Amino acid sequence: MENFVDILRERFGEDEPILSDEIIAAFPDVSRVTTFNRLNAALEEGNMERFGRGVYFIPREGILGKVPLLPLKVVKKKYLGEGDAVYGYISGLNLENEAGVSPQVPATLEVTSNKASRRIREIEPFGGWRKITLRAPRTEITKDNVDALRFLDLLTNVPLASLDDRELGNLKRLSGSLDRGTVMRCVRHYPAKTSKRLLESEAAGVFA
Repeated sequence: MENFVDILRERFGEDEPILSDEIIAAFPDVSRVTTFNRLNAALEEGNMERFGRGVYFIPREGILGKVPLLPLKVVKKKYLGEGDAVYGYISGLNLENEAGVSPQVPATLEVTSNKASRRIREIEPFGGWRKITLRAPRTEITKDNVDALRFLDLLTNVPLASLDDRELGNLKRLSGSLDRGTVMRCVRHYPAKTSKRLLESEAAGVFA
């Protein structure tokens, strides 16, 4: 049988999160016990590393030794999307900072994802975040509506009157590539104040 780690490297690559379920699925003809025995052997030999519960990776060598796995890669794979699939997005104050409508750099990471099993829950923090909050979406997230949902989240949480000209410009740029029909379908899942602010954004030339 081809080397255990080589098979995983060919399928997932180095420096990428590999979930325990994916490891089991990669060896359908091998028992679960045998698969985990091989995984434990790879961990002991240093050919693989454990990032956290149920998350592993094959480290790549840098000039200072093994390169640690970036926590944001784990967040992306578990909660945001993989390949062409999109099932979540960074939300809350993190989204506001990323969109350029708030200077705050929060220590809490907020994620809205189809993977959320409850409306809102906190998961064990990692990667330097003090807290990670996982939220269920107002409607199912897809690659076709994720940008519209991000924009509507911003309108819901950030009054236009609180934004300066630069921040309004950033919000306008974000809305520039949105499909109007998608936004109008998604806003039905938001509170009334979001619809009102969407109208305000049209009047202000932000959502044209």
